[in-house]
This record gives sequence, C-alpha cells and structure tokens, in this order.
Amino acid sequence: MVKAMVRKAAHIRGLRRDDLQAVTEIDEIIRGIARPNYWKGRFETIEISAPWASLVAEMDNRIVGFVFGWSGNSQFGVPGEIGWIDIIGVHPVYRRYGIGRALVSEFTRLAKDMRKVEKVFTLVDPEEIQTANFFAHIGFARGKLIHMESL
Repeated sequence: MVKAMVRKAAHIRGLRRDDLQAVTEIDEIIRGIARPNYWKGRFETIEISAPWASLVAEMDNRIVGFVFGWSGNSQFGVPGEIGWIDIIGVHPVYRRYGIGRALVSEFTRLAKDMRKVEKVFTLVDPEEIQTANFFAHIGFARGKLIHMESL
C-alpha cells in the first residue's frame, strides 16, 4: 500500500509591509522579470485603498502566494458594489494545492462581508491559457464586458 503525502492547507492572512520581498520574489519567478518598483508602489497604497483585499498564503513557514484586489460601486456600468481581482500569483512549486482557490475564496468572502460585493471580476489575457483555465476551473466565466484600449 502506498501512503499519500498529506499537506496542511495554506494559511491565508492579510498582507503586511514585511511581505514585500516574498511577493516580489514570487512575481519575478512567475513573470521572469523583476518589478521591485511596481511592488514597492503597490505596498505603499495598500492601507489607503483596500487593506482587506490584499492577501497572502503561507505554507511550510513561507509565503507561497498572493492576491491583490479592490472593490467599487457601479464600476464600468455594472450596478452595485463589485469586487476586482487585480493580480494573483502562486509560487510554481506550490501550485495544485488549492492555494489560488483559497486566496480567491477568502478575497470573495471578505469582499462580501466588508463591502457587500455580489460579483467579483477579473481581466485575463486569453493568451495566458493557464490563468484563464485557473479562473474557469474555480467558477469564473466570460462576462458581458468587452475590454477596450486606445491604439
């Protein structure tokens, strides 16, 4: 008989200023480029924008994932308070353990509890198949909004 390795669930908590290095490193591993100034700026605005909407996942005594989002009322013509997932990242070694799902689930729960959000949106580049598949797998579907940009 083969014993399956059992992992504890990730612990999801609010972002702290001292998480900057870990989040920056995970982002660099995922994207292949360092963006320290981007992350420094994001961390500086957390307390002002939506502190409840910036979360990290911890497992094995380290940060292994993060999600950043926000909410707003009647955004882009959608009535009511809606939530937005702006960016999510899970260290590649820790994928397939439900960490991304846990981050989105906690973000959604907090959005509902703290801001009365009924729907959560995100934007996904269709060429990023893995990201699109992740969101589809956890219950997101293509919405009615169409992304437009200036040429």
